[in-house]
Amino acid sequence: MKLRLAKSEKMKIPICMLPLTLMLLALAHISCVVAEEREQQMKKTYFIRMDKSKMPASFGDDHFQWYGSSLKSVSKSADVLYTYRIIIHGFSTRLTAEEAELLEKQSGIVSVLPELRYELHTTRTPEFLGITFSRNEAIFSTSDNISRVVIGLIDTGVWPEIKSYDDKGLGPVPKSWTGKCEEGTNFNLSSCNRKLVGAIFSP
Repeated sequence: MKLRLAKSEKMKIPICMLPLTLMLLALAHISCVVAEEREQQMKKTYFIRMDKSKMPASFGDDHFQWYGSSLKSVSKSADVLYTYRIIIHGFSTRLTAEEAELLEKQSGIVSVLPELRYELHTTRTPEFLGITFSRNEAIFSTSDNISRVVIGLIDTGVWPEIKSYDDKGLGPVPKSWTGKCEEGTNFNLSSCNRKLVGAIFSP
C-alpha cells in the first residue's frame, strides 16, 4: 500500500485583503494604548510603609529588592517611585485602588496611604500663631521657660533609635506634661525619654 504525503502550503492572503488586515492591526494597537492610558489615569500615588523586621531572610539586607518583589506581586506595570529608609522604611508608587487593597493585605506591609495634597495656610507662621518679636529678639527668651515648652507632632511613626531623639543635655520632663508613652509594635516604654516625652500607638 502506498502512502501519499500531502504537502502543507502556506496560507496566502489576497492582495485586496492587505489594507483591511493592516487596518485591523492598527486598531488593535490603538486599543491597547488607550487601555493602558486609561489604567494610568485610574492610578494614584500611594506611600507604602514596610515593617523591616518582617523582611524574609531570602532577601538578605537588600530591602530594595523586597520592595520591588512585593510591588510586582500585585502589579506588573507599577514601578517604585521613591524609597524611604531614614525616618520610616518603605516606598512610593502608583497603583489602582484594587492593587492598593491587595498590597495592604500582604505580610510586612504596615500601611498603604494615598497621597494627600495640603493647601498652604500661611507663609508667616509666627504671626499666624500670635508670636510677635522684633528682628533682634529670639522667639523664646533665654530663660528656663524654654525647657517647659512641649511641641506636639502628628506623625505616622517614630524611630527612637534615631539621633534626633537623643535626650543628652536636656532637663527633666516638664511637670505640666500630662501625656503618656504607650507600648506598640517594636516600641517599648523605655523608648521614651526626656526628648520623646510621649507616644500613642495606633494600629
